[in-house]
Amino acid sequence: MNLEICENGCKDKEVIILDTRLPYFYSKVQTMFNDEPESVKVILIKDKQEFIAVKGEETEDCAFCKDNVIYIYEPSKFGVDCEVERKHFYEALCQELIYLFYLKNKN
Repeated sequence: MNLEICENGCKDKEVIILDTRLPYFYSKVQTMFNDEPESVKVILIKDKQEFIAVKGEETEDCAFCKDNVIYIYEPSKFGVDCEVERKHFYEALCQELIYLFYLKNKN
């Protein structure tokens, strides 16, 4: 498991424990697939303008994947810069992680 988290200075309570929770999610997802991505990087996005700049388009999404990188809003931006409520931060992150595994295994 090659997992990197770029917190970008975020001090939200969900992010403070992310380095312990995400490896747990990763190991659970790993059991569902034959192959795993070579690496996974999670980058927390501070605001809507940064999200649009990285994604290249305006969207109501709270997260997306590109090249084994999961871009996701900081938890405090859930329900503010996207429609997904803050309480669903971990679910959104896990969904993107599952999608990365799916992409690796679809062929």
